Amino acid sequence: MMSGERTRFQWLTPLVVMLVLLLAACSSANSDSGGMSEEGSSNKNVAQSADESAMEVTTQASAEDGEAQGNAEQPGTGFASGAAAQTDAFSQKIIYSAALSMEVEELEAARTALKNAIHQSGSYILQFQDTKQNGEIGSTYTIKVPADGFMPFIDRIGEIEHRHFETNVTGKDVSEQYVDTESRLKAKQLVESRLLVMMEQAAKADDLLKFSNQLSAVQEEIEVLKGRLRYLDHNVAYSTVELRLYQTDQSLYTASGEKKGLGAKMSDALTGSAKTVVAGLQLLLVIVAGALPVLVVLAIIAIPVVWMMKRKRRSASGGSGNPPADDDNVPPAG
Repeated sequence: MMSGERTRFQWLTPLVVMLVLLLAACSSANSDSGGMSEEGSSNKNVAQSADESAMEVTTQASAEDGEAQGNAEQPGTGFASGAAAQTDAFSQKIIYSAALSMEVEELEAARTALKNAIHQSGSYILQFQDTKQNGEIGSTYTIKVPADGFMPFIDRIGEIEHRHFETNVTGKDVSEQYVDTESRLKAKQLVESRLLVMMEQAAKADDLLKFSNQLSAVQEEIEVLKGRLRYLDHNVAYSTVELRLYQTDQSLYTASGEKKGLGAKMSDALTGSAKTVVAGLQLLLVIVAGALPVLVVLAIIAIPVVWMMKRKRRSASGGSGNPPADDDNVPPAG
C-alpha cells in the first residue's frame, strides 16, 4: 500500500514540475507581448508626433510662400498685368518705357490737354524743356506714369488733336536682377547678424576692432543693395514716358526775320561782306597758285629774248654813229 502511494507520488512530481514550467512560460510570453505592445505604442506616438511636426513645417512653408507671393504682387506689371496675374509661382518685374513724338496744330491747346491727362492719371513731370527753332516751336517732357495706367495714359495722349503721332513702347525684364539682389541682401544681413554676435562675444580689443571694420563694410553693402531694390521697385511701379510736342508753321520764318533790329542787320551785312572778301582772296590765291608754273616758264623764255633785242638795238645805234633823230627837232617842210 505504501509502495503504491509512493509510486503514484513519483508520477505526480514530474507533472507538477511541468505545470509550473508551463505557467512560468505563459507569464514570460505575456510580459514580452506587453513590452512589445508598449514599444509599438511608443513608436506609434513618435511617428505621429513626427507627422504632426512635418505637417506644421509644411503649413508654415505654405504660409511663407503665400506671404512672399503677396509681397511680390506689387504694382508695376503695366499692360501685361493680366498675363502676370496668371503666373502664381513667380511675379515678374518689368520696367516699361515709351518714346512719343507728336506734331500738333496748336501747341498751347496740346499742352493744356497734356496737363489734364497727367493730373487725372496720377502721373507727374520729371523733366520739362521748351525748344524754339526757325520755323518750329515745341516742348519736351519726361513723365513718370503709374504702371497700371501706362497704356491708358498713352491712349489718352493719342486723343490730343495732332497732325502726326509716333509711338515706341519698350519693356525691360529685371526679374532676375531683382531676385539676385534680394538673395545677396539676405546673405549680407545674415553675415551682419553673425558679426554682431561675434562682437558681443569678443574679449580682446583687437578682435572687437576687426569685427567692427568688417561689420561697417557689410552694412555699407547692405545699404547699396537696399537702394538698388528701392530703385527697381520705383521704376517698376512708375513707367517712363518721353514725349515731344512740336508745332511747325511757315509764318514763323517771317516772324523770326521781322524781329531783327538794326544792329543785327548791320552785323549780318558786315559778316556777309567779310565772307565775300575772304572768298575773293581765296579765289585769287587759287588762280595765282595755278598760273605760277606757266608764268615761270614764260619768264624763262621772255628774259633772254628781251635781253637780245635790247642788245641788237644798242649794236644798231652804235654802228650808225649818230643817235636817232628826234622828230620834234626836225623843222617843218617848206
